[in-house]
Amino acid sequence: MELSIKYNLNIKQWNDFVSAESADGGLLQSWNWGEFQAGLNKKIFRLGVCDETKIVAAALIVQHVMPLGFSYLYLPRGPVIAKATDESAVGEYLFIAIKKIARAEKSIFLRLDPPWENGDELIKLGFKLIGQVQPKNTLILDLHLSEAELLSQMKPKTRYNIKLAQKHKVKIVRSDKNGKDFAAFWKLLEQTSERDKIKSHSKNYYRTMLKLPELELVLAYAGDELATANIMATIGKRRIYLHGASNYLLRDKMAPYLLQWEMIRQAKSAGLQYYDFWGVDEIKWPGVTRFKQGFAPKKKFTEYIGAYDLVYYKVFYRLYNLIKKFI
Repeated sequence: MELSIKYNLNIKQWNDFVSAESADGGLLQSWNWGEFQAGLNKKIFRLGVCDETKIVAAALIVQHVMPLGFSYLYLPRGPVIAKATDESAVGEYLFIAIKKIARAEKSIFLRLDPPWENGDELIKLGFKLIGQVQPKNTLILDLHLSEAELLSQMKPKTRYNIKLAQKHKVKIVRSDKNGKDFAAFWKLLEQTSERDKIKSHSKNYYRTMLKLPELELVLAYAGDELATANIMATIGKRRIYLHGASNYLLRDKMAPYLLQWEMIRQAKSAGLQYYDFWGVDEIKWPGVTRFKQGFAPKKKFTEYIGAYDLVYYKVFYRLYNLIKKFI
């Protein structure tokens, strides 16, 4: 198999390959995710690996600038490597090409967290496990089930809370993503982050993210008051619950339960196959995890391998990690 690096794949070639071959739907390796990162003033690189006839791997790489002209490279939820290929040979070829970029960009290390079940090949190539950047575990609903089956697999309390929100006449609204809806979402997110001691991204991060056609802002109102708001992504046959915020003073309205259920129902009606809750962790996020598990308490979590680093400059990498301890 003769391989070559392509830097000029078009949007359709890229997205068709990523959506077909990525185990998690490929949102963070999609073309538009790269445009989003570029909109945050980050330098991005798109590398395709091709054999004589087709694409066999793709890598969207985001450069993160560090002091003194250094940087590191991050491959979010990637790379994407075709299943019907020699994954070891293709991966090794790809990482050699990325190393050339790292040298040109003064990048100290490469970080990645692919949606794989096994990291043995990465360890063979010199990578080391460092924890997680994106969530290691998620909960995924199978939308081939009927609505009745989806409801029956929920915890009784979750079903009850959905009905309670309906009784309170909670109203679901799909936002235009701009103006007062975004302002209301941001205010609610600030309150949620402070209450739950969760660090959120900047206001510009969410505003820029919501420019992507794959993303939408959905809101639930109790009367005239915003009770909860979610950022949802739809890519390929999958809907993903990315971010959420809720009004603690309206917690008795149970709006988050109804909003999730309506998003699940609408995803099913649209012919999607999976509903991805994105991140669960019973130790790190116990409350959020209990909430998500209520929709499928017997469903096993989908587990990924976590984040790995490949170090190019060991002295600077040790210095980077030492500084991080004091920040």
